[in-house]
Amino acid sequence: MELTRYNKAIFGRIDANQDTQEIYRQIQGEEGEQIVQQMLEQELKLNYVHNIELNIKNKIQLDFLIVDDDMIINLEVKHYKGDYYIIDNQMKNSYGNIFQTPFLQMKRAEYELELIKSHLNIKRDIISYLVFTNPTFTLHSDIPNRKQVLLPTELHKIPKLFNNFKVDENRAILNKIKTLKQDFSKTYPRHIIPFEQIKPGLRCPHCRKINQIQLEKRMRFGHCMYCSRQIQRQLLYLENLKELYVLKNGPFTLKEAELWCGADAHAIRRVCKRHFKKKGKHKSYFYL
Repeated sequence: MELTRYNKAIFGRIDANQDTQEIYRQIQGEEGEQIVQQMLEQELKLNYVHNIELNIKNKIQLDFLIVDDDMIINLEVKHYKGDYYIIDNQMKNSYGNIFQTPFLQMKRAEYELELIKSHLNIKRDIISYLVFTNPTFTLHSDIPNRKQVLLPTELHKIPKLFNNFKVDENRAILNKIKTLKQDFSKTYPRHIIPFEQIKPGLRCPHCRKINQIQLEKRMRFGHCMYCSRQIQRQLLYLENLKELYVLKNGPFTLKEAELWCGADAHAIRRVCKRHFKKKGKHKSYFYL
């Protein structure tokens, strides 16, 4: 199961607890990484890898690793929101939370990358950048290693960081590094919530709010009371049944689909037959 899909599907469907906080933190991180990836895609044929875990002495997980003509570049992405301060080599936000600065994480990654570079006999220098992506983020302190930090107002500089004329050579170096890659899906911590604890209900595909859809009987379109968007009934059912499949981590029955969407069997059966695979005769299960 893809972690990003699971996190998006579970969002708003469980009560607050430690697992919820971890899932929401992962979702925020993914949002920041999507912003950076869009910037990297502006540079044609740039050789990079997203979300790679490497291990030669100690495990490290890198948001983005890029190889250009001169450097191996590590981008550490943070999607922090709100006001932050650096005090005694620690970061503190306006809510009073205190944690290590990401600069320590960058240093550990650089140390491990130096070992990898030596192990693979790669002739490139290594540099890291700390990239803050959330437009609400403000740092109210002097910024250490300022040249290696990109603030939200500086994201436009990302494509200009790289020289990428030796495309084939850079790709070959990146492929050598990737030979040390571990299976990220197996080692990444998963917070799978028991299905019985997950709240059903229709989610608006636009604003992502749950149980805000006004859907009159026999009407072709539903109305989201939160964002005021109109959504076709069939599309609404389809998107929510996809979430059901992800959160169950497997097939679902027609009865489960009815309860999930709060809809009648006829309408749900029509969507299931059109968009899902069916298995079984007396008690049918539907697959993506």
